[in-house]
This record gives sequence, structure tokens and C-alpha cells, in this order.
Amino acid sequence: MLEHDITIDSDGISLSATVCLPEDKGRVPLVLMIHGTGPLDRDENMKGQRIDAFNTIARHLAPEGIASLRYDKRGCGQSSGDYYRAGHSDLVGDAVSSFDALRQFDFCDPDRIFVLGHSEGCVIAPQVSAKRPTVAGLILLCPFVDTVESILIKQAAQIQRDFDDLPGVNGLVRRLLSRMMGVTVAGQQHRIDKLKSSDAEMMRIGFQKIPAKSIRELTRLDPRAIFNRVTCPMLLIGGEKDIQCDPADVHRIADLAKGQVSAHVVQNLTHVLRCDARQPSFLSTGALLKKPMEPIVLALISAWLYDQRFCLPG
Repeated sequence: MLEHDITIDSDGISLSATVCLPEDKGRVPLVLMIHGTGPLDRDENMKGQRIDAFNTIARHLAPEGIASLRYDKRGCGQSSGDYYRAGHSDLVGDAVSSFDALRQFDFCDPDRIFVLGHSEGCVIAPQVSAKRPTVAGLILLCPFVDTVESILIKQAAQIQRDFDDLPGVNGLVRRLLSRMMGVTVAGQQHRIDKLKSSDAEMMRIGFQKIPAKSIRELTRLDPRAIFNRVTCPMLLIGGEKDIQCDPADVHRIADLAKGQVSAHVVQNLTHVLRCDARQPSFLSTGALLKKPMEPIVLALISAWLYDQRFCLPG
């Protein structure tokens, strides 16, 4: 396995990326990885949260003869640009630019470039395939077909339940602070309405810096229409304990897509790609991230890619 860094130009923005290559010489299949929401680096990490998803997947695939590319989101890690002023459409453009850049490298088989998305990346990946029909297939981890506004409201409701279930003085303090900071369903709806009525690229709400343009564009997306246009093969992996993206959406997406779909809902899997046998809660995330990424997710990706390699020309 060999890793080296490259820089991708995306309409004047420099995206800092890592290519992970197998030892095999010649042109090999490659997976382009697209992040979820947040100021994430190429490994899907940010301050206070280390998911270590994309580096784990890359290093799992390389010994199996599959290359990968992962990059720092614009304005994050070593990439230029401003994350907080970027729109969702800019992130789609960055993914398309990364796909286009791969075709010039002599290690990449241009007929076997797959696009992997996690969370928000699951609606970016099919937009890439719509713009670039040569995408060989999509791998979507924790996909969703619900509207983003509905997802944000449901997440706020879950956070409220998490705080309401906390016992003792600690629970009381957290509930009081959450209400003061507007971490409620009503507070979330107020923030969404404020974002939608503004044309600002970035906003500050309370102590928080918000990528207003990106969220506004996300609330306007029609995920059902996006998936209804997908014709390439797809691997869908949802988590039974995912409280951010409804696991039932895996099968809804499978019904919408026009291509071949392999759909899996993994028992106890959460949004951060770790399993939790307990009642799902946002408050468990920190502890879960101390565990490694679930091997079953890696195994499902490997098995699907193995099958796809023999279904494609060459």
C-alpha cells in the first residue's frame, strides 16, 4: 500500500487530497469518497470528533487491489476556500472536479471509478453520477431520502428526548442550558426559518457559526427526485440505530432507483459507523467513537466492489 498527497483544482479552490494505492501496478478500480455534514477533513474528522471513516476504508481497500481518493473539504484541513460560505452546490462541484481529476492519472481505470458518500455525501454522490454518467457505481453509507428540513427537526426532537431522559442534577442543568440555547424543536424551526428567509452565505446564531448558504440549498433539495434518476449500480448501507438518517430510507431509495441495488440495514449500526446495542442517543457518540469502525461495513463494501469489478468491461 502506498499513500501520497495531491492537490485538485476546483474552480480556483485547491483541494488537498490523499491517494491510497495498492501495490499492483497499472490501472486499478478507484473509490472517490465524499464527506458528510460539517467542517470535515479527508478522514471525516473535525475538532472534537474523530470518525476516521475514510482513512479506514482506504487502507482496507488497498490490499484488495482498489485505490481511493479522499480530500479535505474546502476551507478545512489543508484545502483553501471558506467552508462556512460554501453552498451545497459548491460541494457537489468539488466532488465533480475530483472525479474529473482522477481520469488523468495513470493508476486509475477511468471505467471503474466508484463514488462513496456518507450522510450528506449520499445526496452529493448521485448528483455526481448525474453529471458524469461514467461513474461505475455508488456506495452510500447512512443514506436518506427524507427532506433535510424534516431530518433537522427530527434530530432536534431526539436531542430533546436525550436531555429529558438524563437523571439528577446533571440532567436538570443540561435541560435548562438546552432551552436557553434554543436546542429544542421550536428553536430548530426558528433557525431554519431564519436561514431560509436570508440570502447570507454565513450567519451567526447565538454562539454558533452557520454555513447558511449550504443549509438553505440542502432544504431545497428533493432527494426522491435525485435518487429516481440514478441508473448505475448502488450499494446502500444503513444503520438500524441511526437516529440521524432513517434506516427505512435504505429500502425507499432502492425502490426509487432505476439501476441494480444491493441494500443492507446493519443491526445496531449507528450514524458514526459503530454499533451500539443500547437505546440510541446523541449522548453516546463520544464513547462510540473510541471504538474502531465496524468490520461488517468494510466487508460489505469489499464484497460489493469485488462483484462490480467482474460486471464491468476490462
